[in-house]
Amino acid sequence: MDKILCVYFRDDYKDIIVDCLLEDELDTFYYFPCKQYSTTLLQSAKEKVTGRIDFGKIEVIVNDENKDRIVNKLYAMFGKKYLKMFIYDALEK
Repeated sequence: MDKILCVYFRDDYKDIIVDCLLEDELDTFYYFPCKQYSTTLLQSAKEKVTGRIDFGKIEVIVNDENKDRIVNKLYAMFGKKYLKMFIYDALEK
């Protein structure tokens, strides 16, 4: 069954993550800009003034065979501090 892997990340990781997904021949995914609101992870002056961090979200369709490999590869590249992932079952008709 297909799954939807939601990947939340600092927006400056976008190009690296997209390249990684394309290298793994995953060609069905979507990117959404978003903000993370935080009081502890703020780094730049802009983030400290606004209280938010520029983040991105990619939703990629994966299957049972490749989902663990992709998750492990991305966590190995970036760690878990600025990268969060969730997996949901895709609805089929």
